[in-house]
Amino acid sequence: MSKVVKFVGSLVVLAILAGVGWYLNRDAALNAKSGDCVHQVSANELKIVKCDASDADFKVVGKVDNKPESEAMGANSTVCNAFEATTNVYWEGKPGKNGDVLCLQSLKA
Repeated sequence: MSKVVKFVGSLVVLAILAGVGWYLNRDAALNAKSGDCVHQVSANELKIVKCDASDADFKVVGKVDNKPESEAMGANSTVCNAFEATTNVYWEGKPGKNGDVLCLQSLKA
């Protein structure tokens, strides 16, 4: 019986940790979907905000997964060509590995 209690207790702790992790990352840029808006916190950080918020800088018009930074951010990049409204491109991942690309439309004049 005590093995069952320990197992269930472990599952509860894991569920709580997963919930806390989700809560802390809920506004991370890579959780953005097409139609979401983001605020540029710094040169390399975006966070999801409401589109009617005064700090909304960009609207996500598309998302492309599994692309190297060099392909996404180069001067001749075509990653976001399918999304005509794209004015800016944001790549997030680990250097030397593939990451995710957000195709963004500027909301500021």
